[in-house]
Amino acid sequence: MAGSKAEIATGRLRFMQTAVEDFELPPDEAPFDIAFAMRAGALDGRHPEIGQRALDRLRAALQPTGRLFIDTGHPLSEVRLRG
Repeated sequence: MAGSKAEIATGRLRFMQTAVEDFELPPDEAPFDIAFAMRAGALDGRHPEIGQRALDRLRAALQPTGRLFIDTGHPLSEVRLRG
């Protein structure tokens, strides 16, 4: 985050930390253009019902053209949420 101080200060970048399956945008927050899920065990396939709940929550938090990336190692994996 230290390398992103300018973007954070202008509101172009925001970090939020929560369990992905419990994620919700605050009521006054606009949907995101892009999201990165880091260390998201709910999305590793071991618990499909929790993973689906997490994806539903992320889908609701993203713009219709929003993109989701998951840190599964190198490189990042993109998850298609629509279409």
